[in-house]
Amino acid sequence: MSWLLVALIPGLLMMATFALERLETSLSRDTVSASDVAAFFEQAEADDVNTLARDGMSRALDSQHRRLNGQGPKRNGNQPTPDSERLPTRVLVHSAANPEFQRTRQPNRV
Repeated sequence: MSWLLVALIPGLLMMATFALERLETSLSRDTVSASDVAAFFEQAEADDVNTLARDGMSRALDSQHRRLNGQGPKRNGNQPTPDSERLPTRVLVHSAANPEFQRTRQPNRV
């Protein structure tokens, strides 16, 4: 019975390796190169950076290319704004110190 484990474990490991390799190649098609990132930040505006933070690099690059090619969204006063612009945003404020933590007056020299 133990010979079954000896025969099956290497085969299962090889199949898992091939499956993970296929997954890795499918994920690497959507990567962005370092030169694309550098070009993005050279020409980025505030809307592009907001899109980057909200939707990711590929969507931000697409919207920047559309804006630079003149195909970006043109808004009139009559057109409604998208839902994402009407939603409230959270403001994150970091406190300087924890008010519940009391500092000791002198160091413990034990």
